[in-house]
Amino acid sequence: MPPVEALVNARRSIEARYRARTPESRALHERASQTLPGGESRTATWFAPYPTYIATGLGSTLTDVDGNALVDFTFNSTSVIHGHAHPDIVAAVQRRVAEGTAWNAPNAGQVELAEILCGRVPSLDQVRFCASGTEANMQVIKAARAFTNRDLIIKMDLAYHGTYEGVEIHQGADGWGGPGAPVSRGVPSNAVDNVLIAPFDDAEIVDWLLETHPGQVAAIVVNPAQTQGGLRAPSPGYLRALRDAADAHGTLLVFDEVITLRLARGGGQELFGVLPDLTAMGKIIGGGLPVGGFGGPAEVMEIFADRQPPVLPHAGTFNGNPATMAAGIAAMQLLDAPAFERLAELGEALGEGLRAASRRAGVALHVTQVASVVGVEVPRGGAFAAEILDLIVLELLNRGFKAASMMTVSTATTTDEIRALEDALTDVLCELRPVIAQVAPAVTEPAASVG
Repeated sequence: MPPVEALVNARRSIEARYRARTPESRALHERASQTLPGGESRTATWFAPYPTYIATGLGSTLTDVDGNALVDFTFNSTSVIHGHAHPDIVAAVQRRVAEGTAWNAPNAGQVELAEILCGRVPSLDQVRFCASGTEANMQVIKAARAFTNRDLIIKMDLAYHGTYEGVEIHQGADGWGGPGAPVSRGVPSNAVDNVLIAPFDDAEIVDWLLETHPGQVAAIVVNPAQTQGGLRAPSPGYLRALRDAADAHGTLLVFDEVITLRLARGGGQELFGVLPDLTAMGKIIGGGLPVGGFGGPAEVMEIFADRQPPVLPHAGTFNGNPATMAAGIAAMQLLDAPAFERLAELGEALGEGLRAASRRAGVALHVTQVASVVGVEVPRGGAFAAEILDLIVLELLNRGFKAASMMTVSTATTTDEIRALEDALTDVLCELRPVIAQVAPAVTEPAASVG
């Protein structure tokens, strides 16, 4: 059988099992497609042949509309750090919404959550809240430009900072230092004019860009650990080099900690020991509700202070809304030192479990781990790498595990669940190994010998 045909047949077989166990999800997707473009409101949750519709989430277990239980290793893209429907968070939200959900006035909850964040994250003197991580990134970049009175930013290639056209730029065809390229249609072609692109973990190119654009760069924007295009921790000295370069050129260093804030009590900046000027936050600070936050030293954040007129207006109907603040306070209070120790231990166990499955099956997956976040890639899969990983994830779903290329644990995750995932992944890889050997032979090695 030709290699590609074998891969197509494997997908047909896996999809057939998926369809058989998810008829209600299929029906809902077909219905949704009439009123929602593509049947969805969130690009990242769609997959072929159609997404799973979830009915409930409790602890580390999701239940879909067909009644299938799924052990969750995604936790809403790393945001639900205490698992689903944690009783303390649920109780806090119930108390709050019973007395109102939002109004045109401040509330005490945003004061308390701001105090918690400023007490934990080393670089924060002051914070403001918004409704998403995308908005948080928009605001820190706007703040950097306002504070420095400069227009250009440097961002890292492949880095995701939300669906904001000002950062939806990747490396262009002319290479480093040449014009960037919009990531999709709909991003204005002139959006690239204010964005310079550098590769993650290469401080020399950042230095070169700063030197070739003297006095023009407002901010270096970076995820402390790369979370898009593969999970990567920074090399020793990289973030420090960015800090030094920013200082030397009067540029602000901006950390997007929307994901990496969960890496330690004070986020990636505490874990890696480098403080930014501005920090964008989201996900875990909302306790499972929509949230964004951003902050930094008082001298920079002062540009948001209300006056007539404000130096930098920042409005938003649901900024700092009481329900999200209540959920965020409860979630952050649960994130004490033992919780972070447990998350790190579970993250290490998850990474080791996935590597063990790879060795046992003789399929060379590349597994990376940074604290409680784990990445999985098919590094030698060539043109078939994405399809191989998609099939692995879909077949794991058939076996009761919600996985992805970036996985995580919660404080509700158990070591038994991690061992069960390891066993399931081993079986899936063993079943797919003959097909993988045909389309991407470099990915397969003798069983129990893959590092």
